[in-house]
Amino acid sequence: MKRPTSLEARSESKADFGALLGRQVRSLFDKQYRRAFRNLRHLPRLEYRFVIDGGANRGSFTDAFLLLHQPERLVLVEAIPDLAEKLRARYASMPGISVVSAALSDKNGEAQFEINRSEASSSLLPIDPRNTAWFSRDLTVARRVQVPTRTLPALMEEQGLQTVDLLKLDLQGAERFVLTGGEAVLERVRVIYTEIFFEQLYAGAWLFSEMNEFLAGRGFKHCGLSNIVHARDGDLVQANATFRRV
Repeated sequence: MKRPTSLEARSESKADFGALLGRQVRSLFDKQYRRAFRNLRHLPRLEYRFVIDGGANRGSFTDAFLLLHQPERLVLVEAIPDLAEKLRARYASMPGISVVSAALSDKNGEAQFEINRSEASSSLLPIDPRNTAWFSRDLTVARRVQVPTRTLPALMEEQGLQTVDLLKLDLQGAERFVLTGGEAVLERVRVIYTEIFFEQLYAGAWLFSEMNEFLAGRGFKHCGLSNIVHARDGDLVQANATFRRV
């Protein structure tokens, strides 16, 4: 592989600085862009061509990401059937975006999915009843449905993805299933942006230390925390973490 000359390296550095400065200036005037820039600022400055949005919900991550990047392919995965249908309708006119109605997991098949009264807290895992007190809102189960499940390797094969530049996971504790079930393809993933827990919010979910240990052992380095959430009593309960392949 040809190494860049010192002049080329300086040119690339100037281009990176110029791009960053441009984003900072735009964030002064564009409220939506400012929010996206703030929330996703810990993502490594890479070219994100192939992206998976696991736990897409209503598309808020995808919307923010598309303000900052122009991926060639973006696959949204959502377990709640009616939300998946709404996502399909919403992004139908955008080439390169596809929606999969399934729950990412460690097995291909079907599983019971718990839809909670606060839809964004729905999960394959049982929610800890203490969540209602921690977050001061009703986070109990409203109904249960059977949904298709996909492993990360199966999803990548079905979608024709040889590599993934960004794997985003917001699965309310089921991240453990996806990572362990997808271990064989993690070497083909560059960046993982995932929800992490400091309390056992869902039965069987990994705590941050467990996820960090697992990913560190598979060539990833923790490089950022964002969207940090505290319980009503001030305890640290969850955040989003960024890991990059080293």
